[in-house]
Amino acid sequence: MINEIQINPPVATYQTPNVLNDLRPINFIFGANGTGKTTISRVIAGEAGHDHCQLLWQGGSELERMVYNRDFVDRNFNQDGRLQGVFTLGEDQVEAEKKIEELRPNIEKVSREIASLNNQLDGSGELRGVRQELSDLDSALREKCWLQKQRHDDYFQVAFIGVRNNADKFKARVLSEYEANTAELLSLDELKRKAQTIFSNDIERVAPLQAIAADELVAFESNALLQKAIIGNQDVEIAELIKRLGNSDWVKQGRKYHEQVPDTCPFCQQSTDEQFEEQLNAFFSEAYDNDVQSLKDLRARYQQSGEHLLTVLEGCLESRNSFLNSELFEADVQALSGRLKSNLTVIDKKITEPSGKVELDSIGPLVAKLQTMVAEANKSTHDHNQTVDNIASEKRTLTAQVWRYVLNELSGDLEQYHQSKERLQQTIGGMEQRLREKNELLTGLQNQVNELEKQTTSIQPTITAINDLLKKFGFTSFSIGEVEDGRHYRIIRPNGEDASRSLSEGEKTFITFLYFYYLIKGAQSPSGITTNRVVVFDDPISSLDSDVLFIVSTLIKEVMELARSGESQIKQVFVLTHNVYFHKEISFHQKRSGRDVLSSESFWMVKKSEDGSIVQRCNQNPVSSAYELLWADLKRQDISNVSLQNTMRRIIETYFTMWGGMGKDKICEKFEGRDKQLCHSLFSWVNDGSHSIHDDIYVSHGEQTNEAYLRVFHEIFVKAGQKGHFSMMMGENAVEVEHS
Repeated sequence: MINEIQINPPVATYQTPNVLNDLRPINFIFGANGTGKTTISRVIAGEAGHDHCQLLWQGGSELERMVYNRDFVDRNFNQDGRLQGVFTLGEDQVEAEKKIEELRPNIEKVSREIASLNNQLDGSGELRGVRQELSDLDSALREKCWLQKQRHDDYFQVAFIGVRNNADKFKARVLSEYEANTAELLSLDELKRKAQTIFSNDIERVAPLQAIAADELVAFESNALLQKAIIGNQDVEIAELIKRLGNSDWVKQGRKYHEQVPDTCPFCQQSTDEQFEEQLNAFFSEAYDNDVQSLKDLRARYQQSGEHLLTVLEGCLESRNSFLNSELFEADVQALSGRLKSNLTVIDKKITEPSGKVELDSIGPLVAKLQTMVAEANKSTHDHNQTVDNIASEKRTLTAQVWRYVLNELSGDLEQYHQSKERLQQTIGGMEQRLREKNELLTGLQNQVNELEKQTTSIQPTITAINDLLKKFGFTSFSIGEVEDGRHYRIIRPNGEDASRSLSEGEKTFITFLYFYYLIKGAQSPSGITTNRVVVFDDPISSLDSDVLFIVSTLIKEVMELARSGESQIKQVFVLTHNVYFHKEISFHQKRSGRDVLSSESFWMVKKSEDGSIVQRCNQNPVSSAYELLWADLKRQDISNVSLQNTMRRIIETYFTMWGGMGKDKICEKFEGRDKQLCHSLFSWVNDGSHSIHDDIYVSHGEQTNEAYLRVFHEIFVKAGQKGHFSMMMGENAVEVEHS
């Protein structure tokens, strides 16, 4: 059975997708001409040009589709006078039929098992199949993988190239890496740091920093002169005095003034002689002067070395090496510069006062710190430059490391995914194997039936049945005959001539409908007669004469009841029509309360607007109740003769079957003469089940006969004690009818 019909545009008048779901064994589709009903029948039939529309089958088991529409008429009724034969089971092959009936329950059982397996695999209604569970499992993992991509895409776009814009591809890459990735697992910070270089679009080599050499400068700090007390010659007489005073540096300063005024002592301003000058010069000997000069040379070299070191350090800063912590480095350079200046001041003091001892502040710790910073920056620079020289290889390595990190983040999810996937795949594999076995078993059973059908089938029973119906309803001008090949029909006149070219449109439609009706119960080949099938009637009353409308309705109802029973090979029926009266006639069912929908049926409306055709489900029969419609029809002033009489007997059947207070025989006994015959006639038509279609079609009945029937119809209600009901249903026209 079809569970769902998907109509996907563009197709005919449909411009938007439409879905008919939760379909039942009986499905009524009502809509005006041109709204798109035939398109639905063509979708069901699988006609060319409708391949993009889909049918979803119950249990995944597709049934044979038999569709009556104008395409069927065009295909099967052509001017060469032949119709494909309809094969039915031969009545004389009792043993073969018995075997077929024995096989049918097995076929039904296996078909149900196949449907059950398909439901377990693909789901049905609220039941989720295992394939859907597997799909949901993939969807859940896809979402988790995609979340990792969103978290890290800003840093690792290069590693994600090719899968950045598709969640399914990203998940597939994760699963692929899961099978083969053995890269080193790095921290996220390390990966980001490396990515800034390796994944950069403008990566270039970086110049290394100049090494810092300050050994000579540091060595000055231990120079012996700084701790040496530089004093004059101790062998001269004045030396004892200077030593006792402890002011040789003061005396030295005074020599400068004595050289300017030789006759005056620079200390006491008294007159001096040549001996005083000789003793001063002897005290400050050449050795003294040499030591002082050495101090001055030391200062000069210290200053020069310091300036050179600072120049090198300034160069490191100006290079703007990205691997050097410039702020910290500059702060330490400033501290070193200040210490060098401070030490020069200490040396200057020593030169000024050579007899004193001084000690320089050590620059070693500062220099060592700066050297370490330069060395670390140069190491990073070397690594960077090596990366630049091997960028392709480095990119591959880092890409693998990035995916390794993603795998680590998803490790728990991936482990659970593979465990669940393996379990579901094993389940699906087992079910698919059982499904293959069941399908093979079903094919074998069907082949047995086909072979038995070939032994028992014939088109002759169909010829006989169609001709009997034609005779029963007054079609004596033509009949169905068998072609010599035993596989085709031909339409012939009583004298044996071909009648296909001279049939009226109504006769052509009727004979084609009868052909379809018997085709439903048979097949166009000697096998396949007992296969399950879906039947579609698309506007079957089009172009029919009034004489045959009621038989078409009756035959379709018979097919619908077979589908409702569930015991026939006809599993589902679709009826599509634009005719209100035919719709109400064909959809009438005594077990339905009012307009409520039975569990075995569904109602649909097809409408057409500026935006195209739309199919809507109806919770109730979209057309007024059949009984109300019959009375409304009876009250029409322009009602045709055939409609009037058909309407009366339809009302009688409906009302008196439900009321049941007085039998038809008692009612008829209350009439006399011709009225009694008319009453019997109305009830006999009812009992024959002849329910006609209420359409405005001409039928040759006299007006007097119609008036007589209308009068008897009214009297039936009066004599049955139901005059009040008659008056209520007829309303204002009740008086007029009573006196007509």
